[in-house]
Amino acid sequence: MILTSITQALRTQNWFAVIVEFIIVLAGVVIGFQISAWNETRIEHQREALILERLHTDFTEIETRTATVIEQLEARIEAGHAFEALLRRNQSEVSDLEFFASLQNAIGTPVPNGRSATYAELVASGEMRLIRSEALRETLVEFDEQVRRQELAYASLARLITDNAGILLNVQTYASDDPDSLPPHLYAALAEIRQSAEVYTAARLTTRANFVNRVWHQGTLERARDVLAAMPDDAPEANAP
Repeated sequence: MILTSITQALRTQNWFAVIVEFIIVLAGVVIGFQISAWNETRIEHQREALILERLHTDFTEIETRTATVIEQLEARIEAGHAFEALLRRNQSEVSDLEFFASLQNAIGTPVPNGRSATYAELVASGEMRLIRSEALRETLVEFDEQVRRQELAYASLARLITDNAGILLNVQTYASDDPDSLPPHLYAALAEIRQSAEVYTAARLTTRANFVNRVWHQGTLERARDVLAAMPDDAPEANAP
């Protein structure tokens, strides 16, 4: 219809009508692009709101799990000191049950919790751009870098324990709920191991590994809380129209 009007105006050389019709066509195109852009922006904001909800859930869980692991590490460190003190005692005064119970509480060190699944998905899909908060993007990157460094540090700690404190795991194989269940010839071997400097050194190394692991977990907990603190308070609802 508009094209017909423009054609007729050109034939009659009605330049005013041509200009008016041209402006109408141009305005329609601009408005169409603007509506499309508004709709795309609305969809992106809804997607951002969903991402923020998932990130909040992720990091709330990470905060809880990491705080729990720190409590476990503090208990292991305390148990490690108790086990070292037990090894300094006259082993003839320490029962097998007491020795193995103390050993069980002291050995091992928890693994890191790992990355945020939502953040890893954002990086892989290129949707980090949907997060408008620069502060939140920065804290997410810092958290992920902290996790990467922590995993490398844990690998070193695990290797250190395996290479130098494996004797504790070997000793644990003697553990039994019934002290009298061990064959007589193994009592002498166990008594010798319990009094060896190697066991005491391994116990001290494990305690210090747990201390280092706790420091790393505390750093991760701080970075997770930084992410939660950077979450925007005025984020749009995920299902908003």
